Amino acid sequence: MTAPTPADVPVLQTASSLVELTSDTYTRLQRLPYAGGGTALAPVRALLATAVQELDRARTDLARATRTAGGRVQTSPNAKYAAVVEQALPTVRGPGDVVGLLLTLEDVLAQTLVADVVDLSSPDVRVTVLGHATASARRKALLLTLGALLSTGRADLVAVPPDLVALPPGAGTVGFPDVLFPTEKASPATEGALR
Repeated sequence: MTAPTPADVPVLQTASSLVELTSDTYTRLQRLPYAGGGTALAPVRALLATAVQELDRARTDLARATRTAGGRVQTSPNAKYAAVVEQALPTVRGPGDVVGLLLTLEDVLAQTLVADVVDLSSPDVRVTVLGHATASARRKALLLTLGALLSTGRADLVAVPPDLVALPPGAGTVGFPDVLFPTEKASPATEGALR
């Protein structure tokens, strides 16, 4: 088992800053009636609840790796994207807005984890970070699918199990638009590093 090194700390802190922000945003959105409350569509409510649990695990894993590498744990949300969230939250009026905001965060989180994992020195930490990248990419795919269904104006399509006959063409592939996973929106490895 190879331990992470001090050179890994900025990457882990940046990842942690994005996880902190994403988790906080999911939690804040859960308080809205149409996101996590009684009038929320069941798949949206379930996605939010599951994401909070997955992001809590990511927070714990990244904190452990940061401490093992000799760094301070990043517990502050990513400042760059926190501004985006604060600007967007007042405009969130329904499940489509919830999905759109979360899609922005999951896209940046997944791309950052994928882009930066190659810079980590420890194979064990790389595996852990890739696991969290996979979870974020899965949530992104689900959000893309939910967004496509909500954009039809028919919230009844967002159901489990879905009415396969009623689904619009492409509903099964909209969550996977890329042949190769993109990384152009990845945050720089030092963006969330503590000074």
